[in-house]
Amino acid sequence: MNWLAHILLSEPNVENRLGNLLGDLVKGRDLDRLNYELRRGVARHYAIDKFTDNHATVRTSKQRIDREYGKFAGILIDVFYDHLLVKNWDLYSDRSFADFTSEIYNSFQNYPGEIPQVAKEVIERMIDGDWLSSYRDLAGVEHALNRIDVRIQARMGDRIKLATAMPILEREYSNLDRDFNAFFPELQAHLSTWQHPEFPARSRVG
Repeated sequence: MNWLAHILLSEPNVENRLGNLLGDLVKGRDLDRLNYELRRGVARHYAIDKFTDNHATVRTSKQRIDREYGKFAGILIDVFYDHLLVKNWDLYSDRSFADFTSEIYNSFQNYPGEIPQVAKEVIERMIDGDWLSSYRDLAGVEHALNRIDVRIQARMGDRIKLATAMPILEREYSNLDRDFNAFFPELQAHLSTWQHPEFPARSRVG
């Protein structure tokens, strides 16, 4: 799942939501430096990803992606599913989408704790660019794919041009929408009984 879903599936507090995003942004020893509540959010992020990656319906969605995208099919489905989450928002949240995103941005901006600078900069760009709302329409989805493409190139050297997959979303729209609405309630149900792992309240980094 991509960022919008991760935030919605968090516990309803700023540190769990931030931690859920930091699961994508923070690695190695920086994870150990996070406070207890942020690490609980990171653990929830990993649980969401594990359930999603092993789900048969998600595998079906990935098979709808043309083979030329290979290992990036999962990334495309993550983004397409965030778009479908906005489309079906009223099925999965009692809050209006506008109120929800406004609360998220305000709470992130006013968070008094410390997070790694590189993550802070990405989150500031997310807020300034209103990335969460960008999933509302296909133009925003395309913009999100271009943004991810830049990150992939910087990290891995691959320039796959993910935005060229937009015709697949349009072609498979009804199938992917059906997949998403079969899968997402099961993910919500899984998280309702999932238990966070136990770890020390604060780890020490030598």
